[in-house]
Amino acid sequence: MDERCSVVHGAAERGATERADARARLLAAAARVYARHGHVGATTRLIAEEAEVNEVTLFRLFGSKAALVDEAVRLHAARALPAALPERPADPERELAAWCDGELARLRGAAELLRQCFADTASHASHAEEAGAAIARSADVLRDYVRRLPGLAPDADVDAATAMLVSTLVADALARDEMPTVHTTPRPDAPARYARTFLRAVGHPLSALG
Repeated sequence: MDERCSVVHGAAERGATERADARARLLAAAARVYARHGHVGATTRLIAEEAEVNEVTLFRLFGSKAALVDEAVRLHAARALPAALPERPADPERELAAWCDGELARLRGAAELLRQCFADTASHASHAEEAGAAIARSADVLRDYVRRLPGLAPDADVDAATAMLVSTLVADALARDEMPTVHTTPRPDAPARYARTFLRAVGHPLSALG
């Protein structure tokens, strides 16, 4: 009896592991296929093929394409976390340049998906909201860091400056190649120049910038 229970328990564990693996693969595949083809083009057949699972498994685990894509977008947005900035600023120009560089790399990696989410605003507003929330977390990190900087000008408009820098990073990551006459700052120089301009905008003492 104990041996039979052990066999049944082992089979149940394997089944749960296989379902979890299929679920994870489908979520990752749905994000990739949706990013490339949009909601209409992201058919269940394409998603299942990308995930290398049976299409029936997709419906068994998620019920519908819409539910799968919605969860894939939510999951991607929840995991799209910006890098932290130091609790105690020591070298703002260097720290912000490194942060901008990391944010640009992160946003470029998700550029296809972000573009698709924003393009689908009219038909799938929740996708744009998830993408916007992920970007808003970057603004929160930056805003909190700047408010910890010593020596800011009393009239520094931190909110406006933060919005401008985050918007610039998003535009650079998503549309640099499409707008070369706008993004004329060489790609390798952009993070440092964005950081320096931002610090001037919030009134950080110029003597600290060199």
